Amino acid sequence: MNDIKMIHGIDALYYFCHTNEDYDDLFLEILDQMQHAKGKFEKRYIEYENSDINITIHETPLNYRGKAEGFYWFMDINEFFKIGFKDKETNTNLNDIRVQLQGIGIYTVGIKSLVDFINNELLKGCVHDFFPITRVDLNTFIQYDFGFLTKEMFSTRKRSYSMISEIGSATATQTIYVGKKPFLLRLYNKKEELKKNRKKELMYEYFANNGFDIEQDIFNLEFELHRSHLTQFKIDTIDDLFKNAVKLFKRSMDDIRLIDIESISDDAIKHNNKHRANTHKLWEHIKESYNLKEFMQTTLPLDRIKRAITIYDDHRFKIEIVAVLRRAFINNLVVELEHMDAFYFEAKRSLKETTTKKQMEKTYEDLDNYINPDTGQKEKARLLDDGTIIKPVNVVNVSELSDLDLFQYLDKLTPNKDLSDKDTHMWQVAHKEAMKRNLIPVIGRNEANEDDS
Repeated sequence: MNDIKMIHGIDALYYFCHTNEDYDDLFLEILDQMQHAKGKFEKRYIEYENSDINITIHETPLNYRGKAEGFYWFMDINEFFKIGFKDKETNTNLNDIRVQLQGIGIYTVGIKSLVDFINNELLKGCVHDFFPITRVDLNTFIQYDFGFLTKEMFSTRKRSYSMISEIGSATATQTIYVGKKPFLLRLYNKKEELKKNRKKELMYEYFANNGFDIEQDIFNLEFELHRSHLTQFKIDTIDDLFKNAVKLFKRSMDDIRLIDIESISDDAIKHNNKHRANTHKLWEHIKESYNLKEFMQTTLPLDRIKRAITIYDDHRFKIEIVAVLRRAFINNLVVELEHMDAFYFEAKRSLKETTTKKQMEKTYEDLDNYINPDTGQKEKARLLDDGTIIKPVNVVNVSELSDLDLFQYLDKLTPNKDLSDKDTHMWQVAHKEAMKRNLIPVIGRNEANEDDS
């Protein structure tokens, strides 16, 4: 039994931040940034989602995730943590900032480093040194197959913990739940949970770095403990938790036990009279093995945490490239696939060449007398270094056009407005701006349909 591999830790941590008099300025700055971001869409009558709204606090980019329970919720680009902000004058019985550390962030940069970054860097100047804890998940990953378990094999110290359920197949249990909020146990197949998780590779790397065989079974045994339960053990703040987490985990293992059902009669099992049963040797081994010394030693200095918070991966690339293209479309930039191809190869070349910013700004030659072979018309064009000829990106911000220029621009777009989605979009933007200025009449739906017919 001593050769069973385990990784002990804290899987999730939620806490409040006690704010000071400078918090109002931070909250107003957050609202201003959000309104500015929304205004870019609303000004041009473009629909947007929460995920389109981004703000920055002390150089840390945060993505808006919506409003719930009075809090405006944001998440960092890597989903290491969620943080909520509320108006100081509403829900005055609650603290103004809520933080939720995610498992990915905890395993990537370390729980103490993440807490230090959020409290001392992200929120610097607007919080007191008091951070009440609201929830913690104490856990251990175990290289072991718990598929043999059934709910009859658990015994609880208190009646309030006695709700037990199991999920699985006829041959193997995948998940066991014991208890309910504010204190419950989850024991589940971690590899099954990760199958649909896009952070799977990161977690597999974490397991491999800690000596696990990722081809074998990995289960997670975790206790979810909320504030009303924690205060019974005089655990109020993050510091209290770090000092007492090991004792709290072991106490939890005593409150909910895996038992040796061979040590009691069938009648005792039938009538749920299992408190006299012996604790299973595996349970005792996990309990006595639990420690957080190595887990708490995983720390990074703040300057490295800043970089880690913006670690670049394919998920962030997708978010950024979509945001860049949306910004281009909003500002009526004509972006064709040929441009994207040219930019792609330019970026690839830059990996092998030392290119100055000035060189990057102009790697083409303007062709003033270019004749388009398809139309026979004289057009502006650019000759790239590789010999490719493209049309330059045209910038047309309709809100800045004079009334006459806007009218002429709309007149130019109208004959082609149904040729493509791009043409339709450009016409719609110009048309709405013209209606806004009362340059053209605002027609009703029926009139519009008759005109189209």
